[in-house]
Amino acid sequence: EIRGYGSMMAAEFNDAAGKPSAEIAKAIQQQALEKGLIMLTCGVYGNVIRFLYPLTIPDAQFEDALALLAGILREH
Repeated sequence: EIRGYGSMMAAEFNDAAGKPSAEIAKAIQQQALEKGLIMLTCGVYGNVIRFLYPLTIPDAQFEDALALLAGILREH
């Protein structure tokens, strides 16, 4: 599930049974960190990755981060 307002967005990760999965969120966070992208996990179950980028982020840097994240998500 994707939710949020404005530039603060969050993605919630659940397992195949639909239950909150902190393991999936942590694995995505770790893979991103290994590739230079810092992300925060949060939420009651620790299964949410929150995105809050600076409003002054250069377009090219934002696009690179999204491409990196998309590649990681395809692996899951």
